[in-house]
Formats: sequence, C-alpha cells, structure tokens
Amino acid sequence: MADDPGSSRATSTKKGISIGPDDWPEQAADKVVDIVDKVKGYTTDNALLVIRGVVYGLVALVLGTIALILTVAIMVRLADAYLPIGSGVGDATWSAHLFIGSLLTILGLGAWGSRSGEGSPRKLLLAGAIDLVIITSVVVVAVVNAFV
Repeated sequence: MADDPGSSRATSTKKGISIGPDDWPEQAADKVVDIVDKVKGYTTDNALLVIRGVVYGLVALVLGTIALILTVAIMVRLADAYLPIGSGVGDATWSAHLFIGSLLTILGLGAWGSRSGEGSPRKLLLAGAIDLVIITSVVVVAVVNAFV
C-alpha cells in the first residue's frame, strides 16, 4: 500500500530504486512557470508600463498643442472683432496679434520669474493681475467709445 497508484505522493520504483514522488514533473513545471512569471514581472511588465506612459504622454502633448493653438486663434479673432484696436474687423489684425502676444508674453515672463525652487507663484500671480488690468482697461475704453 505504500505505492498506491491513486496517491500523488506515491514513489516510483524500478527494480528497487526510488526516483522520488510521482508528481515531480508537475512540481518542476510549477517551478519553471514561477521563474518565467518573475522574469516577466521584471522585464515585460515594466516595459509595457513605460511604453504606455510614453504613448499617453504623446497623445496628451498633441491634444494640448491643438488646444493651445485653437485658444490663441480664438483669442486673436475675438480681439480683432470686439476690441477697439484698428479701424474695423480684419483691418488691423496685426494689432490683435500684438495685443494677445503681449498678454501671453507678460504671463510667460511671470511664469519664468516664478520658476525658482521655493515654489512661490507670486510673480505669476502679478503677471496675471497685470494682464487683467490691461484687459479691463481695453474693455473700458471700448465701452466708453461705444457710448460716445
């Protein structure tokens, strides 16, 4: 009864020599699968994570660029159509470009000034306040010119 064929712990004997339990091929296969899974975890899984991050980053970069271009184009068109810079719609588009460009330059300089390691956004907030004052003054001039 020591070598019960239904038992998974039965040992094989050939002419009195024991070669171990009968489930050694299953144990060896499990060990190989475990090693392959470990190697896959160190290589393929990490590579897939990095590649996925690169792809998502590129998609975000392209979409962000498109959104930025559309936003600037809309701002220039609105400035050209509604602000008192030029003699009419489409006549002084250069001044709308100059106006929007100056606003973005002021914000860019504020962001550049606040890039220091301490993380203080004071210069960026100051640039935003300057932009707000400029926009408000141009709108006030437009309203005054509309009623005069």
